[in-house]
Amino acid sequence: MHSKTNIFYIILIGFIILLNIDSSASDHDDHDDHHDGGAQCFSGDSLIKLSNGEYKEIGNLQSSDEIITIDQSKIISTEMIMMLDKQISKQALFYTLKTDTGNEISLTEYHLIPTINSHGNENYLFAKQIKIGDYLFVLFNGKLTYSPVINITIEMKKGYYAPLTMKGTLLVNNVLASCYANVNNHHLAQYYMAPFRYYYKFARFISLNDPFNINKTEGLYWTVNIMLYFARYFRLGALCL
Repeated sequence: MHSKTNIFYIILIGFIILLNIDSSASDHDDHDDHHDGGAQCFSGDSLIKLSNGEYKEIGNLQSSDEIITIDQSKIISTEMIMMLDKQISKQALFYTLKTDTGNEISLTEYHLIPTINSHGNENYLFAKQIKIGDYLFVLFNGKLTYSPVINITIEMKKGYYAPLTMKGTLLVNNVLASCYANVNNHHLAQYYMAPFRYYYKFARFISLNDPFNINKTEGLYWTVNIMLYFARYFRLGALCL
């Protein structure tokens, strides 16, 4: 019980620090002041590519699953840690982005996804900020490439999930995406989620296979829920909640 409490305090301290860091506004779009809280997620029909080449439905991911992602333009493997949010039967509004390669990814509006600008630099944007012609990272025929968005559809879908990996990214339907939403800076979010990663590594070291109860837990994970509560209380405008 004490170790669980200590982990919560560490995460909460980091989160409060994050709230007090001014986030720069995006050049693409100004976000709204009113929208739903929660982790913000991927649609339940999403497929995740594993390091063995197979695909798994996002709702069937387990702690320690080896997942393919992209880091510094290299295809690498990362471990699945936990589900920040898991809603099997609830519906949500998704932005479905289709690329020129035929890949599609469905994200809630304030979920982050990396793009490539005209200078070849990576930039994380909210799904709702993506425009036709923006380039996304995709895995096509086993190789990393950049593909422009050719169509954007806004639609309701049933079921949504927010997996967290060690690298903070994953390939969803072979499109690279962040694990984070409701924050303006992917890299800061990854930094301040470090306690989750440390706890996961320790749990694996002592042979605890499912430290976050992925199989039993549905809904917003308790720690994330409390973090979002404090975010709303202290500074609503600091994050997209």
